[in-house]
Amino acid sequence: MNQQLSKLLVPLTPSHEADSKLFCFPYAGGGAAVYRPWGKLLPQYLQAFAVQPPGRETRFSEAPLKTLADYAAQASMAIRQACATSTKIILFGHSLGAIAAYETAKCLAQTGPSVSLLMVSGRQDPTTMSRRLPISHLTDAEFVRQMATYNGTPAAILANKELLDILLPMIKADFAMAEHYRLAKIDRLLTCPVVALASRQDEWLSESAVQGWAHVTEKHFELKWFEGDHFYLNQQAGKVVDFALEKIAETTAVKS
Repeated sequence: MNQQLSKLLVPLTPSHEADSKLFCFPYAGGGAAVYRPWGKLLPQYLQAFAVQPPGRETRFSEAPLKTLADYAAQASMAIRQACATSTKIILFGHSLGAIAAYETAKCLAQTGPSVSLLMVSGRQDPTTMSRRLPISHLTDAEFVRQMATYNGTPAAILANKELLDILLPMIKADFAMAEHYRLAKIDRLLTCPVVALASRQDEWLSESAVQGWAHVTEKHFELKWFEGDHFYLNQQAGKVVDFALEKIAETTAVKS
């Protein structure tokens, strides 16, 4: 695999040839570490990777991505190189990661191999505007104050000015990607099932906005509600993984 593309995929489970591969896209400001706890919860028959965009963690010295088109193009190339044509590909993404996974699924639909299952979490459908007001244009101080209310960034990081100075360009770039994205219409339907996950206590989502994901595919759609705030997947990793494995088994007929 191309070295630059290989940086994008961080293994969560032991490296081996598997019929099914899971690729997990992080939320804005997050990296592969978001999904590190999943590694101990996933079975051996499923090979899993966390997506590691530039500008964070092991890639903090690289310039962050500016557009979801570039994000999806890089992710689809990396996934294509990591998978054989017969591989069953499952994409999972939360918040910004949900849109990145969706756009990646669209890229793979054009170039192959196709996606077997798309799982989108904590994000309204692509044609619906977010309830959350944009913040990427704010001054650094105002941006940090607003971030502190979201419960997604550890307080220790928010209190560390030197670390924030390093991370803020990446975090702001991620937020800008999420805030500027909205499709006017769905011009091409996916040919894989889509499963949406969301929290009932997520103040940024309405049921209709999550149900709207049904319109991106010509296949089966399902919605699953969890308890918790926008970052419920951090608090309920076990339940989220159990549900994801159930849907993967149903869709790909994988047996442990």
